[in-house]
Amino acid sequence: MNLPTFSTDHALLAYLRTLHAPQMAATVALAMIGLGAIASTTNAANGDTGYLTRQVVFLGIGAALFGAVARIDYRSLRPLVPVGFAFTVLILLAVLGPFGTTVNGTRGWIRFGGISVQPAEFAKLAVIAAMALLLSRPRGRRFERMPDPATDPRRMMSALALLGLIMLLVLAEGETGSVLVYCMVAMAIFFIAGSPGRLLGLLVASGILAFVLAFSSGFLGDHVADRFTSFLDADADPQGAGYNQIQSVTAIGSGGLTGQGIFEGPQTQFGFLPEKQTDFIFAAVGEETGFLGVVIVLGLYGLLLRGIFFTAKQASDRFGTLLAIGTFAMILVQVVQNVGMTIRVLPITGIPLPLVSYGGSSLLTTLIGLGLVQSVHRHRTQPRTDGADAPIVLERLRVPDPPAARREEPPVPLGADG
Repeated sequence: MNLPTFSTDHALLAYLRTLHAPQMAATVALAMIGLGAIASTTNAANGDTGYLTRQVVFLGIGAALFGAVARIDYRSLRPLVPVGFAFTVLILLAVLGPFGTTVNGTRGWIRFGGISVQPAEFAKLAVIAAMALLLSRPRGRRFERMPDPATDPRRMMSALALLGLIMLLVLAEGETGSVLVYCMVAMAIFFIAGSPGRLLGLLVASGILAFVLAFSSGFLGDHVADRFTSFLDADADPQGAGYNQIQSVTAIGSGGLTGQGIFEGPQTQFGFLPEKQTDFIFAAVGEETGFLGVVIVLGLYGLLLRGIFFTAKQASDRFGTLLAIGTFAMILVQVVQNVGMTIRVLPITGIPLPLVSYGGSSLLTTLIGLGLVQSVHRHRTQPRTDGADAPIVLERLRVPDPPAARREEPPVPLGADG
C-alpha cells in the first residue's frame, strides 16, 4: 500500500492528470464556497475566526487523506474492510458508553481534547465498503464459479445484518439523519449490484416499520419527534419546534436574485438563523448570494455527482462500481435532505451539506469517499478480475458490455501483459 510520494513537480502533475478533472474542480469549488459561507456565518470578518480556522485545518487533513486514498489501488483495500467495520462498531459502542457526549439532544460524539468526532459520519464509509465487499467477488480465477454474491441469500442476509447492526447502534444515539443515509445507500448498492427487487421492497418496508415503531414508542425522544412533525405545520409553534424552518425560509426568500451580499444577510448576521454554519448553511448562502448563488452551488453538486456516476460505469469490477455508487448515494441523499429541510419540504434531521457545512467529521468522510471514487477512476483501465460480475453491473447502469466481457475465453488475470 503506497502513499503518494512525488520527487518532482513533473511526477505531481502526472499524478493529477490521472484524476477525474470535473470531480476535482467541483470538490474544490464547493469546499471554497463552504469556507466563505462559514466565514460569513461565524463573524470571521470581526476577528472571530475559530470556526473558520478549524475548518481549514480539517480541510487540509481531508485533502491529504483524499490524495492518499486516491493513490492507492482500491482493490487492495478489500482485506481491510472487515477490520475497519469491526473498529467502527467498537467506536459506536464507545459512544453509547462512558465516552459519548451529548450535543443538541444527540449522544453521538466523542471528544479528544478540544476536538469532537462524530463516529456516525465515518460509519457511512463502513457501510459502503462492507456492502460493496459482500456483494462482489474476490479476485482470482478460483472465485469465478462461485454464486453471484448479489443474489446469494447468505451474502444478502450478511449484508442486511451488518447494515442493521450499524443502524441500531446509530439510532440508539438519536442520529436519525445518518440512519436515513444508510438506508438509501444500501438500497442503491443492492439495486446496482443486481439483487432481487423483492429484497429492495423488504428493505423499504422494514425501514418504514422500524421508524414507525421507534417513533410511536418514544424511543427516538421528544426532540426527534418534534423535528419530524414541525415541518408539516411550523406556524403552529413559531417560537418553538417550527422556529428553525421559519427563519430558514425567511432567509432564503430575502435573498432575491443576487442576494443581500456576503457578510450582509440580516437573518444570518443578526443571529435569527439557527445553526447557520452547520445544518442551515444553505439558507445563509441563499440569503447572501441569492438565487444565482444557490443555482451555482446546486450546479456544482450536479457536476460532482455526474462524474461519480460515470466513474461507477467505467469501473474495472463490481467492487469499484459499488464503492462509487455508495458514495454517489451518500452525497445525493445528504444534499437533497439538507436542501429539503432548509426550504421546509422535508423534516429537520441534522444532516450537513457535504463539503460546505462546518464539521470535521462530515468533511473528512466526504473527502475520503471522493478519494475512493478517484481511485476507482484511476484504475478503471485495469482488466476485470471478477468474471461474471461485470455484465450485471453494466446492465443496471444501461451501458453496453465491453467486447472483453462478451468473449468466450476467461478474463485476463490482473497484472497480465495480455
